[in-house]
Parts: sequence; structure tokens; C-alpha cells
Amino acid sequence: MESTNLFAIVDIETTGTNQQTDKIIQFACVIIENQQIVNQLSIDINPLRSIPKHITELTGISNKDVANSPYFEDVAFTIKQLLDGCVFVAHNVFFDFNFLNSELVRAGVSPLTSPCIDTVELFQVLFPTSNGFRVSDMASEMSIEHTNPHQALSDAYVTAQGFIKMLNKLRTLPLVTKETLQLLSVSLGVNNQAIFSMVLNEAYETKQNDLEGIVVLDGIAIKKKDRAYRYQDREVAQSFSSKLNILRNTQREMAEDIHQFLTKDNKSKNLFIEAETGTGKTMGYLYPLTFETKPEQKLISTSTILLQNQIEYQDIPLLNDLVKTSKQGVVVKSTSHYLSLHAFRQTLDLPLGQKSYAICQMAILVWLLETNTGDLDEVNVIKNNVFYQQVQHTGQKELVESSIFFEEDFYHYLTDRCQFADFIIVNHSFLFSDSQKKERFLPDFETVVIDEAHQLPNLIETISTKQLSLSSFEFELNHLIEVSMMIGETHDKHQKNTLMMSDICKELRESIDWLEESMVTYFDLFHKKEEQLVDVQAFFKQVPVVKRYIQQINVMLRELSELSQNLKLEKKKELSLNEKEFFHTVEHVIEMYQLFKSFFYDYDETLVKWISAKKKHVILSMINFSDLSINQYNWYTQAKKIIYTSGSLQLDNDSNFLERKLGLEDVQKKTLPSVFDYKNQACLFLLNDVNYHSIKSTNDFSIRISQSVKKLFETHEQTMLVLFTSHQLLEAVHKQLTDYFNQRDVLVLAQGISGTKEKILKKINQGNKCIILGANSFWEGMDFSHQSIDIVVMTKLPFDPPNRPIVQARYQYIEQQGGNPFYEDALPQAGIKLRQGIGRLLRSPEDRGILVLLDDRLVNSRYSDILCSYLPQALSIQTVTLPELLKESKLFLEKRV
Repeated sequence: MESTNLFAIVDIETTGTNQQTDKIIQFACVIIENQQIVNQLSIDINPLRSIPKHITELTGISNKDVANSPYFEDVAFTIKQLLDGCVFVAHNVFFDFNFLNSELVRAGVSPLTSPCIDTVELFQVLFPTSNGFRVSDMASEMSIEHTNPHQALSDAYVTAQGFIKMLNKLRTLPLVTKETLQLLSVSLGVNNQAIFSMVLNEAYETKQNDLEGIVVLDGIAIKKKDRAYRYQDREVAQSFSSKLNILRNTQREMAEDIHQFLTKDNKSKNLFIEAETGTGKTMGYLYPLTFETKPEQKLISTSTILLQNQIEYQDIPLLNDLVKTSKQGVVVKSTSHYLSLHAFRQTLDLPLGQKSYAICQMAILVWLLETNTGDLDEVNVIKNNVFYQQVQHTGQKELVESSIFFEEDFYHYLTDRCQFADFIIVNHSFLFSDSQKKERFLPDFETVVIDEAHQLPNLIETISTKQLSLSSFEFELNHLIEVSMMIGETHDKHQKNTLMMSDICKELRESIDWLEESMVTYFDLFHKKEEQLVDVQAFFKQVPVVKRYIQQINVMLRELSELSQNLKLEKKKELSLNEKEFFHTVEHVIEMYQLFKSFFYDYDETLVKWISAKKKHVILSMINFSDLSINQYNWYTQAKKIIYTSGSLQLDNDSNFLERKLGLEDVQKKTLPSVFDYKNQACLFLLNDVNYHSIKSTNDFSIRISQSVKKLFETHEQTMLVLFTSHQLLEAVHKQLTDYFNQRDVLVLAQGISGTKEKILKKINQGNKCIILGANSFWEGMDFSHQSIDIVVMTKLPFDPPNRPIVQARYQYIEQQGGNPFYEDALPQAGIKLRQGIGRLLRSPEDRGILVLLDDRLVNSRYSDILCSYLPQALSIQTVTLPELLKESKLFLEKRV
């Protein structure tokens, strides 16, 4: 293939995807010659069958549009002549090329034999950080105008422009990168390798090899690290009060409270500051920390990776610009988030020859020329494959100063940046899990900020809950069999031990499989979907054979643990991929063994145990409610000043819910005034024509919810958020709404179905019309500031499901302590979530929106007054039927303040 070839960029629209029954309704082709678009053709085609409604809604092509168009037989020869002699290029060429050939053959024309290029694979390799890999994603990533998505000519023209840009980017890569890409491209589909060979040959002829800003290590080209942070002067010349005028009123009040709290005279350790969404609380705490006279680093912990990045890349630079300083923040994640250059080099030495694996390798090669951090979250490729497991960094234990990669190692670079940073930014999960490790990454901090602090009780409960999936246990045993055999083959002196490990693992696998079947039968897990509390001793008494099996399993696991300790390979830090995988798997199996032993042999009365099934596999869970205090964590005990902030720290002035849950004493509290005019900016509509909370059937409830959501969206056609308390209900509603909206250019995005929270937010922030379905974390901590949410629907009051064992056990523990679980836990928890749900609606004083609640317990229950007291006082509550809701909500949203 040569650059002088004619490239035909093709797109077709069809009545469906079945080549036997569906037909082409539109054909478009854009011709590229010498990197220039020289010709284009678009033909509407009469398919001699009705165009399905959803296809018309997707493409805009109706039966009327093609009624007078030619049949495919009339244009088949013209299309064949146009494409003959060209390289056939398409976005997902496997569909377009095969479908078109099928139609040519049906029309009596010989099929195309052209070489094919798939721009999806090229795009994945050359733009690895794109939000997605559709034509619309390509247009967005490359700033290409895409006027008529799903119209053949528009899609073909965007693909043609994108193809040219991809070739141009490929040509700019260093020669060493192009050489490796060409070697790996043999595993790609169709004729994509020819593109990489073509560009490499051009580079050889022109002797082009630009290495500016690049360092090459062992055949890998990497962007040079910027270490200017080591030499920046970050002193603040002004006093605390000198720049206070840059802050808004509530931010200034918050900053002054924190400044006063940090003085020597203030002996309190904990400060609660409740600040509504829209207050700008990040600037409210960054400002006083910037003017702290002590030089020590400050730790900021927040709820999500998105908020971490926002603080480092938006808020701190903004503060620096306003205050005229150069403070630095560094986002820190667990080691597995970062690429190990040493491990990646090993994958290049031992390629698997699989397409998906090769695409990952090629994408990383391109990304290494762009990334500053080596954070694998930047790369938009599915992370649960073998490649990403192999190249994850394992931390300090794999750093070797003599390694060629040492200076450029991303984990080493992270630790170096942290030494010079003013703010270390982590998420809550990392803060708490790191604090319990033997080898901690984080040092001790005197001053700590906990943003979205209302999440801490549930987070501590989640971290303290130990879980063991028996199917995962069997999977790890299978994997250990494989890797131990590989180790035995490469290390002769360990062959005997690895064979013994393999045999034990096989026996264990069979025994655990039998145990799982027994527990499924005894607890009737196929019919009882909910979790069940377990009394292990009673279980043993009723099924003695299970006790004997568990004893045998425990003995075998102990033998396996002892063998793994004796199996000492030469513990060099630069392990081979197989050695690294072996040690990682052994560690994982031993961790599972400890959990297994605790579940069946720890009879501490304070330890609550329960069992559940997921996809017909047993999950064992346990927690100790007497040990959930924040005082057990090193970061807390070492800190001298801790600032907690959130939109819902205090349910009312007398509440001590959060400090009681965390085990805190000596807490200063402050609630900042509201920045919203709730009377004019928001209204809560309580839908009363159906008693939703009394509907027992998930299917019936999902139908009711779907009907309301459909009517609301069709009335307003504005992005809306629907909040659930049940994932099962969410999934049922998602299916119904997807079937209804899927072909209307309306995205129905669901938590746990449509990707991670971060990916869902990216899709929302692209400006798409969206219906977002969320549970749990979507009630709180989701930043929709880049895309207005005008309607929030709450399907139920957000009480924890009382039938969950962990909730039952928590309530039982509160009762044992002499408390009332409903009023001391259930009601405050629901109140916090309710307020957080309201916080998804208004993000600035200019916003305007409506809340819809499908649960009349807010006003018709013995605890209504308490619940309503948690809401903003000026928020109007209107009880309406569905027709009244549609009318009144439209009037409210059209009204201007």
C-alpha cells in the first residue's frame, strides 16, 4: 500500500444488520488522493421494503425520502466501478464491506476484492484517550464538524477527515515507535498493518525522526518528565486578609472560619463546615490553606477521581492566578493505577498475537508520548483484560535504581512530585485503605481536609466489610495451577513444590465447588435472592458433613500457605511477568484463605456474618460493628487539625449524627448560609395518583416509573436524573426506557450498565439529551456542573433496605447500645441522602429546576415533620397527579425569576 493510492471512505445506512433480510437505504463515498478529499458521492436507495421506525428516528431517512430513489440493482455497477482500484476504508469496515458485497452479489455484480482499512482500530491506537470510538467521538476528539450524524455522507466525510488526521499523527511519531507499531500491527484486523508499514517506509525514505521532548529507553519512546516543580518558589507574600475580596461572601465566611480554626489558640481538632452545593467550598478551604504559615503539606481527601482532578487541574491553578502564587497539588492513587514501564517492556518482548492485546500495546505506545502521569485511567480501553493486569505497577517493591527505567518510572515520578507538592489529593477509599497497610504511601499530615465528609460512615462500613466470593476463590486457584506450572518449568529446583501446589489447588477447587453447592441448597439461594444472616455454628450442627469438608479445606489451605512460604524464588525486584503473576496470585489466595478461616472459625459474637448469591455463586460477608470508629485509622490519630465539609453534615442544629457515627468528640460546627433562592429556583412535586411505596411488584413499579419518566421527558425534553434505592428496579426501568428512547437520539444512561460514573459524566457533559438512572453514589457527590440537570426524580425515599443483613445487624447493634435504630440511624441516613439528591438539581444561583418524588411518606407518615425539617425551609412542596405535574412543572420551568 502506498500513500499515492486512492482511498475510498465508505458509509452505508441500512434497514438493519441482517445481511439476509435487511437492505441498504443510503450509500456514500468520499475519495481521498494524496491526502486530499477530491470527490464525494451520495445515493439514496429504495430498499423495496418498509424502513423500520427506529431506523427512521436514528437516521432521519423515511420511506417517503426513498420512494422515488433507484433500487440497489440500478446503482450496483456504478458503485462497483467507483470502488474498484481503491483501498476500501470504513468505520467498522467489517460491517460495511461485507454488507455491501452481499448486496452486490445479490444484484448479480461480482464482489469487491479491495484491501480494507478499519478506522475504528486506527482510532483506538492513535487516539487512546478519546471518550469513545464512534464516528461522533472521532468528530469530537478531532474538532471535526459533524452536521448530520447517521447520514451516510456526513459520517463518511467525518471518517475521511479523521483518516487524514490519523495518518498525519502517525507520521509525526518517533521512528522507534513507528517500528514497534508496525511489528505489533500484524495482529490487527483486515489490512490495517499495511497503513503502519506504509508510514514506516515513508519515514525510512525521508529519514524523519523527531525526538524533541522525547526520551527513548530500551526501544520505548516516552515523553520527557517535567521537573520544573522542584525549582518553583511557592512562598505567599501577602497576608490572609489581603486577597479575601476575590472570594464570594459564603466562601469568605468559610475561609475566615477555617483560618481561625487553624490558629494556635484554637485547641479543637475537628471542624464541621456545612456548605451547600454551589457555595464554591473548594476555594473556600484552599484559600486559607494557602496562607497557612506552617510549611507542612496539606492533605485533601474527596469522594471521586473526577473531583481529585478538578482540584489539581482547575481549582489550584485558578487560586494561583488570583493570589499570585504557585502552589502545587498532586493527585495520588493506588499503585495499580500507574503503568509499569518494566512490565510493559516485557509484554513487547513476549507478544500474545491477539488483536485486543496488540491494540492495547499499540495504544500505550502512542499514549506514552502524551501522558505526564502514567495514570492508566487516562486510556479508554477496557481494563479487566490480561494486558492491563500485567502492566499495573506494584509500587516501591519493583523500583530498582539500576533499572534503565528508574528515572522515568511513573511511580517514582509520583513520589518525587509528592515531595515538592503543597497539597496531596486523594480519594476517601485510598486514604482509609492506605492507612491500614504495613507499608503506607502517605506520610502523616498535621492538616487534613475531608471534602464530601458525609460519606465517611458508609465508607468505613464498606471498608470494614470483608467479602469472599467462592467463585473468585476457585478462579484464583485455577490461575495458581497455571502459573505454578509455568514457574516449575522455568525453575527446575522448584518443580516438586509447584507440582504439590498444583495438586492441592485441584483438590481445593473440587472441595470448594462442593461446599458452594451445599450452601446454595441449604440456604435456598436460587429462590431467595436477598442476603441472609448466617449462624455458622448452627449451620455446622445441622449439616455435620459440611463442617468436615470445611476442616479438610482449611487443612489444605494451610498446607498451600506453608508451601508458598517455602517456595523462595530469587527475590530480585525486576521479576519476569510469570514470576510477578505467580507472587501476585499466591498473595491473593492467601488473603482469601484468611477470609475463609475467619468466616468459618471466628466465633466472636460482635462479628456479623451473612451469605448472598450473585449469578448463582456464593458470596460470604462479615463485619464487626463494634470497631467502626475513625480513631482506628493512622491518618486520623496523627492529624492535629481536620476540616470536614459537605452539603449535608448537620441535619439540624441539634444533630450529632455524623460525629456519633464516626466516634468524634470536641467538634466545632458551622453552617454557611444558603446561596439559593429555593422559593423561586426549585419546586418539589409529590406525585400522589399512585401509592408507589405500597406497590410490591418490581415489574409494576418499574412500569409506573417508566410511564412518569416518559411523560416528563416528552413534556420538557431536558436532561433529567432519576434516582433509585434499588439496583434491581433501576435495571428494570432502564430496559423499558431503552426500548422506548434508544432510537430517538436520547441517551438512557444507567449506573452499573452504561460504564463507570466517570464515563457517564463525560457523555452527559458532551451536551447529549440524557435520562440518567442512578442509585447509591448518584444521590451524592456527582458533579453535573457542566450540564444542567433541570429535573430530578426520586423514585422512593432513600431509606436503606431493612431486610439487608448488614442493615439488620447495624440496627441490632444500636439497640444493644440502648438506642432507637430508626430515629438514630435510618431517618438521619435518609435525610442526608434526600438533601444530597436535592443538591443534584441546583449548582448555581442561576439554575432552576424541579424535584419529583414518587413516595407520599414525605407528608403522610408519623415521621413526616422530621423528614420535612431536613429540607430547605423555602422549598415549595406541591401534591399533584401526573397530568397536574406535567402542567405545573412546565409553567414553573418557563417562569423566569
